[in-house]
Amino acid sequence: GEAAILLPYDPARGRVLLIEQFRVGPMMRGDPRPWTLEPVAGLVDPGEAPEETARREAREEAGLEIGRIEHVLSAYPSPGASTEFFHCYVGLCDLPDGHESPGGVDAEGEDIRTHILPLGAAAALIATGEANVLPLATLLLWTQAHKARLAGSLEVDGGVT
Repeated sequence: GEAAILLPYDPARGRVLLIEQFRVGPMMRGDPRPWTLEPVAGLVDPGEAPEETARREAREEAGLEIGRIEHVLSAYPSPGASTEFFHCYVGLCDLPDGHESPGGVDAEGEDIRTHILPLGAAAALIATGEANVLPLATLLLWTQAHKARLAGSLEVDGGVT
């Protein structure tokens, strides 16, 4: 199917919100860290636009309202083995102190922890192997490359809401 993936980014504070949840794939491989760090993500429902999915998942998984959304790319993550298709975004938002909390939808069996980190610290997790989910690494690197433009957009937009 199709998935919408969103990295929440607060350009005023220079921080991102990461999701941490248990994943069967790493456990089945014997990975010592089956709790993975990821961006917000979810499957696109029939008739739903991927951007709408990204906003919905940000509310469900992290309790966030996203302002402007930047489309980063839409791509196949593993075309040799899967028909999955990812729509990847960075969503501008407000990430105040104390926003970290459990998240997810009980009916979907989600056990989600949220973490707010400075963008640079989150990107440094790529080198340590702690950020080993490809969409997260891609979105962190893209956000680092575009952070000046994203911060400048606050002046044009009058703030992130």
